[in-house]
Amino acid sequence: MLKLVRQYRFYLFLLLFLLVPILSIDSTNRTPRDYRFYDRIALAVTTPFQVAIHWTLDSMVSFYENYISLWRTRNENVTLIDENRKLVNTILNLRELEQENLRLRNLLQFKENYKLETVVARMIAKDVSSEFHAIRINRGSADGVQQNQAVINAEGVIGRVLRVNEHNADVVTLLDPLSAVDAYIMRSRARGIVEGLTDALCQLKFALRVDDIQPGDILLSSGLGGNFPKGIPVGTVIKVTRKSYGITQKVEVKPSVDFSRIEEVLVVTHADASPSHTQLFEGKNETQNEAKK
Repeated sequence: MLKLVRQYRFYLFLLLFLLVPILSIDSTNRTPRDYRFYDRIALAVTTPFQVAIHWTLDSMVSFYENYISLWRTRNENVTLIDENRKLVNTILNLRELEQENLRLRNLLQFKENYKLETVVARMIAKDVSSEFHAIRINRGSADGVQQNQAVINAEGVIGRVLRVNEHNADVVTLLDPLSAVDAYIMRSRARGIVEGLTDALCQLKFALRVDDIQPGDILLSSGLGGNFPKGIPVGTVIKVTRKSYGITQKVEVKPSVDFSRIEEVLVVTHADASPSHTQLFEGKNETQNEAKK
């Protein structure tokens, strides 16, 4: 039997390929009737091929959707993530530029109000020593910066230039004991010398015990000594201690400048000696006090 099948296999396959279309066409007849024996033979022969073809097509479609399509989606996601990162960086840079422009605008307004000739500088380093409070700025003698010149910003007094080289300078801040700024109380006109006390506070030295000094009083630079212009905010009195003896009182002062957030500063190269600085600040402060009331 097997020998005959092998011998006539060509004719058998030919007969099969001829019968399958005929049986398939007959099976598609829409006349209601039961399956005939040759219909069942055709279905038995063709069903495995149909199942195999259907499975193959489903697998190919599934592969395309699950791999090729997802691969494209992944590439799109990578591109979108990269673009999003660039946009976030751009937004952050724009916000930083906005903040810098605002600070520089405040410095310019401060300079114009006080009629000062200044050099704008940026802080590039800060001393981390607990015994020496200083910062370094990116301006030096080539820019007109000289020793002992006052350094300020829109908030008030920062300190004075201690050392200078060609392209940068060291500034001793108001928090350092070496710093000494002659100042007066705006309300009572009591005077003293502001020096560094701690990492965050200063003290008003040589204030007489009989002087009228109270917490909340504002200290302004007196202009004596020629280093600091008159009327620049120095700090605010936060604590007053009077003893029953002695000729002075202990006064603690919170600086007007937030030294933890210094970025741009002004080095005063020349200041107008007119008294409009003090009048300007005092008038502004009185307006603020009236608004608070």
